[in-house]
Amino acid sequence: MSELHTDLQSGNWSGKDLNLPGWAKNLRKNAAEQFRMHGFPKRTDETWKYTVSSLQDLQDIRLDRGTDTGYPGQSLAHDLPGSGYRVNLLNGRMVGVKGTLPSGVKLLDMKDALESETDGLQSVLETLSGLQGSRTSSHGFSALNTATLGAGLYIHVPPGVDAGRMHLNWAVSQEETTRLINSRICLLIEAGASLEIVERFGNLQNSTHTTNVVVQAELQNGATLNHVRLQAEPDSACLITRTEISQLSNSDYSYFGFDLGGRVIRHDLHSSLLGPGAKANLNGAYLLDGNRHVDNHARVDHIAPDGQSDQYFRGVASGSSKAVFNTAVCVHPGADGSQASQSNANILLSKRAEIDTKPELEIYADEVIASHGATVGQLDEQAVFYLRSRGLNEQQAREILTTAFCKSVSDRLGDPELATVISQRMMDVMPQAD
Repeated sequence: MSELHTDLQSGNWSGKDLNLPGWAKNLRKNAAEQFRMHGFPKRTDETWKYTVSSLQDLQDIRLDRGTDTGYPGQSLAHDLPGSGYRVNLLNGRMVGVKGTLPSGVKLLDMKDALESETDGLQSVLETLSGLQGSRTSSHGFSALNTATLGAGLYIHVPPGVDAGRMHLNWAVSQEETTRLINSRICLLIEAGASLEIVERFGNLQNSTHTTNVVVQAELQNGATLNHVRLQAEPDSACLITRTEISQLSNSDYSYFGFDLGGRVIRHDLHSSLLGPGAKANLNGAYLLDGNRHVDNHARVDHIAPDGQSDQYFRGVASGSSKAVFNTAVCVHPGADGSQASQSNANILLSKRAEIDTKPELEIYADEVIASHGATVGQLDEQAVFYLRSRGLNEQQAREILTTAFCKSVSDRLGDPELATVISQRMMDVMPQAD
């Protein structure tokens, strides 16, 4: 029996003493049983077949037990620009807030939100797909996250309120043992309200932790959520995220993910366009070198008519690194008038690097406009020659071209100052040809 299974059976984990309502206890109990039956994703799970080999050592990892004593603020990189309020999370739990929340905005520690049976939380938590009755291990990380539910945040923005920008700064305390940290972020953004979330993962210490984060958001009619995730973890760390967005009529969700570090990174992004006129805009850039592994799985389900979705991802890989990108769009019956586009382009800077990309498009409705494209190749040698003819050496020419290639993602951000800072950070870690 693995260490994780032992922890779940014995109750030896950070959420065991919570005073939970009956529905939350049942939620965790059912998820724990699923994880005990199926465990982590396996090679036979189609959506994990390229990634599971990098995760085998998780079988002997221990659950985080919530014994932290302080926030290691120095473990994070410098603050990103922009006003707003900053939420510090240590090992997945809120340990401090800097700044004043806008009037009416509710920010609660997940433990407190569960124990007080906060309005709206149950409906959001119970919508996580793939857990009830699942007979596979593909949702193993989500099952474990739910089984240990207790750490994280609940964010509620009332109707019509512009909640501004919220910085979520993720940090991990230094310990000798390798731990798996689970955290849940739930957002309820009511009609006509808006919020921007900027997540930052970037511990400076050489930690071997694994962080497993599930983000669930419910966007009601006309709500807006902008979501930026900047990940620059050390090469010994793993990050697993799942983001589930439910969108009602005329809501707008924009995601920007930037992967600049980490040993094994996995992102699952899923947006369900449930109401007419809903929009989902998913963007990402991943830069890999050494033996790093980054896996992005993005899916948009057009369920209501006149929805719009755009997926735009760029990747650069060198050394013996590996990237996986799977993008899917499904236009369901009745979702007439939908518009969808998918674009994934990649540059290989090494003969040993590998990028697997797979666009998927399913259409079961009428009057749909859809396009998709995926490319994997090397730098344009004519462009390299042109820049060298203007006085640059070969390395400078290649750096300029690869930076411009990824900068096309950060340029899509609505904040020019934030876009400039992220572009510079991409340039600082840009992989080199070998």
